[in-house]
Amino acid sequence: MADQQLLTIFIAITAVAILIQTGITAGLCFMSLKMSRQADRAAAEARRFVGPVHDLMDKIELAANRLAEFSASSKTQLHQMEYRFDRTLDRLHRKVG
Repeated sequence: MADQQLLTIFIAITAVAILIQTGITAGLCFMSLKMSRQADRAAAEARRFVGPVHDLMDKIELAANRLAEFSASSKTQLHQMEYRFDRTLDRLHRKVG
């Protein structure tokens, strides 16, 4: 009889332990889902803020590329003008000298 009572007490304690573990697991699952939703909302907000910044960076990159092209073109034209100016000065020196 004592063994029967010990077995009943052991089963009751085991059942309580299993219920506690189930509660902890359910709580962890609930918190995980809640955090996942919050992370999804945070990611959506970040995308909302990053979108205009990304567009701005694209525009800045385009402007920088155009400026680089203009700079290269201006440099080439200045070298051509320098060459013409040097040729004109050489001809002028030959006529004067």
